[in-house]
Amino acid sequence: MDVMGLNQNNTIPPNVTSKVSDFITAEQGTSLESPISSNDIQLDSGQNNDDFPSQPVTEGEPKEQTYQDILGSGDLLKKIIKQGALDERPMKGEQIVINLVGRLEDDDVIFEKEENFEITLGDCEVIQGVDLALSLMNVGEIAELKIASRFGYGEKGLHPKVLGGARLVYTVELVTVKPEILPDDLTPIERLNIGLKKKDKGNWWYARNENTMALHVYRKAIQYFGGPGDIIGSDSEQKDILSERVKTLNNMAAVHMSMNSLDLALSTLDSVLNVEPHNEKAIMRKGKVLALKGQNIAAAHELEKALKINPNNKTVQSILSNVKAALVKERVQERELYKKMLGQKDVHEKSAKDDKNTNTTFIISGLVAGLAVICGYCYLNNNFPFSKFSFQ
Repeated sequence: MDVMGLNQNNTIPPNVTSKVSDFITAEQGTSLESPISSNDIQLDSGQNNDDFPSQPVTEGEPKEQTYQDILGSGDLLKKIIKQGALDERPMKGEQIVINLVGRLEDDDVIFEKEENFEITLGDCEVIQGVDLALSLMNVGEIAELKIASRFGYGEKGLHPKVLGGARLVYTVELVTVKPEILPDDLTPIERLNIGLKKKDKGNWWYARNENTMALHVYRKAIQYFGGPGDIIGSDSEQKDILSERVKTLNNMAAVHMSMNSLDLALSTLDSVLNVEPHNEKAIMRKGKVLALKGQNIAAAHELEKALKINPNNKTVQSILSNVKAALVKERVQERELYKKMLGQKDVHEKSAKDDKNTNTTFIISGLVAGLAVICGYCYLNNNFPFSKFSFQ
């Protein structure tokens, strides 16, 4: 199955992969009810294969196999059903082809089936438990996995078959491994198709509030959509690819905002606006980020720009109204603070003036009192100086 529309060098011919083994076919039963899309889930574990316990591998069928506790917590168990080739494990970033059947542990209901499904190992295209186990499998190996919900579909589940918190059982066959696909080796159409697939997967993760996974896949998509200044294909092809790059960057900014990474959100939005200065969504989000950072004047400026583009945007109107209310509140607080500072100055000046007046009054009163005492003394002792003068 050519999942990504690659050229002949990167296509998986039908005769390369085997059909699902008899064991898997037997487990599928006679019918399958609405299998989900093959774009499942996978979290980049950030670990090399050597970080996990090695699985003994020998040619031929094992006499008896028990479950290997991969993580040591009981959350991910792996049992080999059919041995594969010796030392042919895939590496992160390589293309692999797999067959898988997913069912519920409690009632054995099959909710997912994929044959000759091509994925990139480590790009969040299958659930985390399957991804971790695939990195430990050899080509041709068939294994059964028991996966706790935290490495499956979590508490949210997968409507309608998988309830939140459900434990899962997967039967997986690693059919083949191919080299990593490099964007520069692809035609513009191939780059666009692979980038779109990864962007859509990022949207799926974002809708599940799995922000870390969404951000990881968006970054992978950007690699196929090229960087600033890249010229990919004809004018029309370049226009399509650049349009998808802008959309993906806008989505990345939304993820950064959800994670409260406001500086990263601003940087990503500026990347959008460098390409499309009048991108309404990017301008609106930039205004919102600035408001969250407390930069309300700059936020109001951006939001007013967005309203000029679309005066009927209710979301922008609401955000701008809140920003203006915050600005009014800030001005009131500034005035109150200014009055308070001036009031304290007046009190100090008045106090100093009162102290000066008090000191002057005290000095004058002292002089008057002293003069009165001297005059009284002289009068009583007939030494009043004015008695020396006689008037005729």
